[in-house]
Amino acid sequence: MRGSSATVTLLLILFLSILFISYITLKKGEEIPSVPQGGDLAVIGGTTAALISALEGAGAGAQVYLFSNGRELLEDTSFLVAEGLAAISTPSQLERGIDLTAEDFQKEIQEKGKGVAEPLLLEAFVSEAHLFYELARYYGGIEFDSLPDPAEKPYFHLSTFPGAGQKFQTLLLEKAEKAGVIFRSERIREIHCSPERVQRLILENEKGETFPFYIQGAILADGGYCGDIFSRHKYLPQGNLISLRPEEKGEGLRLALELEADFLQTDYLNKKILLYNPFKEHFREFSLVKSNKTFYINGEGHVLPGTVSLEEIADFILRSPEGKAFVLVSEKIALGLEEREYFQLINTPDRLASFCGLTEPPASAGHFSFQSSYYISYVKVGVDYTPGGLSVTPLGEIKNGEGKIIRGLYAAGEITGGLHGEGMLPGMALSETIFLAGRAGRSAAEYARR
Repeated sequence: MRGSSATVTLLLILFLSILFISYITLKKGEEIPSVPQGGDLAVIGGTTAALISALEGAGAGAQVYLFSNGRELLEDTSFLVAEGLAAISTPSQLERGIDLTAEDFQKEIQEKGKGVAEPLLLEAFVSEAHLFYELARYYGGIEFDSLPDPAEKPYFHLSTFPGAGQKFQTLLLEKAEKAGVIFRSERIREIHCSPERVQRLILENEKGETFPFYIQGAILADGGYCGDIFSRHKYLPQGNLISLRPEEKGEGLRLALELEADFLQTDYLNKKILLYNPFKEHFREFSLVKSNKTFYINGEGHVLPGTVSLEEIADFILRSPEGKAFVLVSEKIALGLEEREYFQLINTPDRLASFCGLTEPPASAGHFSFQSSYYISYVKVGVDYTPGGLSVTPLGEIKNGEGKIIRGLYAAGEITGGLHGEGMLPGMALSETIFLAGRAGRSAAEYARR
């Protein structure tokens, strides 16, 4: 009995000593080392691609943690859904007797998306194009049941479902939660790799404290980089360019490039022509970019007819003196535009010269007959999508500059590149997201389990 009592006393003293040491340590402001945290798979981003990747990874048996990295969940979903779906073998096509094969679809992509960088990725994409319609319905509960231009764009579908974007958001989030995806609020500061594979993340909590989070695999899916466009496209003049999604800073891209990942298609941007109010800093997409009644003028007196290509118009604006690019339309055209508020009356050649900051009317002023009035507006180029991105395999594995796979590191969504070059088919953004996010999620889960 005495021995047992002595043991209890000794244990009690030891316990009190630990409490005292812990108290002293905390009084000094030092943290007691915590148990290391980690899981099978980390998905970085709050995008549609991130949620689909997480859902598929959890469905394949992995313990999945999703880090939105300070971004609102699914903020891109409504945009993707509104832009439509590119697919083949859909009910709408079959009802109309449209037989669009995978080979036909691949040819369309190659012709429109000149400079496709990854042939194997394209082949894998078109081989699953017959699944996109049903997958969209599974993830988002909506049908892309309309073919707005079956003759010219038989692959392009829109949804007539009221509130389609919101419904897609709601159902996808519910599915991810039910699948057991764990949502974390910390931000990802770094990804650490051994020479062979991904090992851990460095997280930062709301107090600014950092700590490691050990993982088997990670999927980068936090969107593009159009809010940080000039770090990737330094040759572009900045003054006449507006980012339509300034929140897209490309954090995932930065993390990947720190690991020497390969980056594709740095020279192409999807551009829109914007009417601009320099006094209120408001802008709006111009509905009549190309017309024989439209002229583009800059502060150097150069004139470009509105009958040329969108790329030529955008290039003209970007290379104009900062804040000195304009569009001129006839009075009849201007009064019929919804964006009429952005235009000002110009009724003489001298008034035109003054507005453009010129000492005399443009040399091509003969194009304009001032027998009737014209209206003028400032214009800039807007960017809302960045096709360039990380080089990946058909399984979503990220490659380095030597073409070798960075083991355990995957990507999906707008952060990836390779399926299009100078152009992009309508509806491809959502289709690419569904294709690569699903593949990356399943592949990463399988890798993590191994």
